[in-house]
Amino acid sequence: MYETVHCDAVTLQTADAIASSLHTNLVEWRVKPQTHGGPIVARIRPHCLSGGVRLIELSGGPFNGERSRAEIARDGDEYLGVLFQRSGSTLCKVGDSRTLVGPGEVCVWLSERPTEFEMPSQFQKLCLLIPLSRFESVLHNATAYEGLHLPTNNHLTTLLGSYLTTLSEEVAAGPDGGSSEAVDVTLELLGAAFRVYQSQFDHQPHYQLRSRILRYIEARLDDASLTPLKIAKGNGISLRYLYLVFSEQGMTVAGWVRQRRLARCRAELDDVQNTKTITEVAYRWGFNDSAHFSRLFKSSFGVSPSAYKALRAGRGI
Repeated sequence: MYETVHCDAVTLQTADAIASSLHTNLVEWRVKPQTHGGPIVARIRPHCLSGGVRLIELSGGPFNGERSRAEIARDGDEYLGVLFQRSGSTLCKVGDSRTLVGPGEVCVWLSERPTEFEMPSQFQKLCLLIPLSRFESVLHNATAYEGLHLPTNNHLTTLLGSYLTTLSEEVAAGPDGGSSEAVDVTLELLGAAFRVYQSQFDHQPHYQLRSRILRYIEARLDDASLTPLKIAKGNGISLRYLYLVFSEQGMTVAGWVRQRRLARCRAELDDVQNTKTITEVAYRWGFNDSAHFSRLFKSSFGVSPSAYKALRAGRGI
């Protein structure tokens, strides 16, 4: 028997504090700010429900969460995670798979798989964590639903989003909100929705296409000639359809490419052993104007690339 625990929301302002709270209330995560040494803020409100099910409300500024084999080894159990993105976006990276979860969308992930979540801007989301053995009592072969992504234009997503919001804000926050009955209803609803959507998904290649496009872009970020037209041709679709795929996520193709290139540049500048100049790094990742690159970098990360590199070199990390 598990005790239902409700906690007040807490605001945390360091990566270590956020990681510690996620470890206590969810599972082990390694947290990193998207700008090294820059500010990082998260607001966490946890609910521990019956049967070992955990639910947290998480919001904050840009940061990344990673789970390597080291973090996974400290979990003590296997879980299925359900992410409901209330605002902002989350880029879920599992192996070569890339899933961009936009506002109002739902994504499923497994705790036993190395995973990285990138939150590139201010966000709000709900994270539900269910012991795999518990979920498989209502959803046979639950691990087969890893990576399931329910978009905003589906009635099942609307239903799940409304339910999870109510569960978090009204039901779980009440004195008996974490009861076994409430958890049973939640798992039955999730299981039924996943089964129905998966049967639809199997006949809709559109969502598989989106993941394929993201992989295509990621593998060609160093190509300065990577344009929306080239991406569309490389994936056998029209330019108009490519724009539609991204607009459904509230993003533009050019904006996504630019964001991913800047992240690659920042990763290179993180490496104090890297002897490339800032201009060389910029050109390496498709920016052919170093001054323009510097303005974009500062706009995205709050510090110029030269200052960022100097900070890294000064700390020797």
